[in-house]
Amino acid sequence: MKIRLSSRFLSLASTLALLGTAGCGGSEGTNNSASNEPDSGQPSTGDAAVDAHGDARVEHDAASEAGEDAGPTGVVSVPLSSCVPTVYTLPGTIGGSQMFQLVLDTGSTSLGVAGMGCSCGGVSPVYTPGPTAVDQKQMASSQFGSGSWSGEIYQDSVALGSSQTAPTKLVSIASQTSFFEPLMCDSKSGGMQGLVGFGPSAAAVSGTNGFFDQYVATNHVPDVFATELCETTGTLWLGGFDATATTAAPQYTPLAADVSSTYYYTVNLASITVGGTTVPVGSGGQLPDSVVDTGTSVFILNANAYNGLTAALEGDAMFKQLFGATFFPAVNSQNTACQTLSQTKAQLDAALPELTLTFGSNPGVSVKAVATESYLFNYGGQWCSSLFGADSNTIGPLAGIMGSPVLRSNVVIFDRAQKRIGFAPHAPCP
Repeated sequence: MKIRLSSRFLSLASTLALLGTAGCGGSEGTNNSASNEPDSGQPSTGDAAVDAHGDARVEHDAASEAGEDAGPTGVVSVPLSSCVPTVYTLPGTIGGSQMFQLVLDTGSTSLGVAGMGCSCGGVSPVYTPGPTAVDQKQMASSQFGSGSWSGEIYQDSVALGSSQTAPTKLVSIASQTSFFEPLMCDSKSGGMQGLVGFGPSAAAVSGTNGFFDQYVATNHVPDVFATELCETTGTLWLGGFDATATTAAPQYTPLAADVSSTYYYTVNLASITVGGTTVPVGSGGQLPDSVVDTGTSVFILNANAYNGLTAALEGDAMFKQLFGATFFPAVNSQNTACQTLSQTKAQLDAALPELTLTFGSNPGVSVKAVATESYLFNYGGQWCSSLFGADSNTIGPLAGIMGSPVLRSNVVIFDRAQKRIGFAPHAPCP
């Protein structure tokens, strides 16, 4: 059986080829200064994509440098809820009292929320500027992989979960196209009314800024955040991470140092090994980089890496028995293959081959990822492929996009202070 995924978060943004605007699972943004008319921006042809105050381990001391992670003192935990397929929302408070569910997106930077009078298809609640809001007298627009929005920029106080507030220049969305598509959300999330980006500051829509940049500067916390993505829930940590959620010390790989790292969190995913087969990834694009993006709902690889990896998986005897010899969709397909099985998640992970993700070289860093936290995900009781292949016309110069399905394999630490990404095996999700 094949189903079509929600295209809103199947974010193969062809604008990646430009590497001059934000947008993988993210967006490209434009604005008209001192204007009340929205700028239409540049349409995407793809349809799928501060100051350093400390390190990722909460305390910057000799013990933590030796790999002994400090406890969660001073770190704020923000609960996550999942939408199917593999999109995560969190509770945000704007203006002191207005509460929303916002998509967590590390592939973009600005915060956009449905505003009063928005033609947003019945999205509720909506943001109403109150006493703490300051109208910036400026319009902005943002283009995503297959959706867009535009609206007025306001500065207002923003908090996520129980965090302290930070003054953030956000967009009150007045109009949108295919951004607020219906999502099958877990009842705990209550749907979504907007998106909060956690990407680099340079990727912010002009006239806005990023919540986390402001949070770090205002509250003087370490310039680090981390995620644990589970099947229906998860956690976002601000200012570090909780080492009790991990079973081993993190392994770190440096962020890329080329132009892509200005706009995205990019790393060199050099290869993926399954069974006895190692498939090169980093050599499959014009750049060796893969984007680490919670806002992309699939794990995207360049065509050569995808074909090699899926062939190795389909050649595994147990995989072939459960899913068949031609399970994975073709490169650039917008459909995902699914199979109804009686096995539980734990049983599938015990039976099917895991992936070994190797980052960098000389020496490289190797990270394990079990089947249901890398190339399979549960969709309405079926097990579906989370792997997608893309050619250069779709994925641009990049080697891949590590979307939320494969980021579920580990606690992922975005250590912006030391320009690196950490991966630590996670304890069982609650």
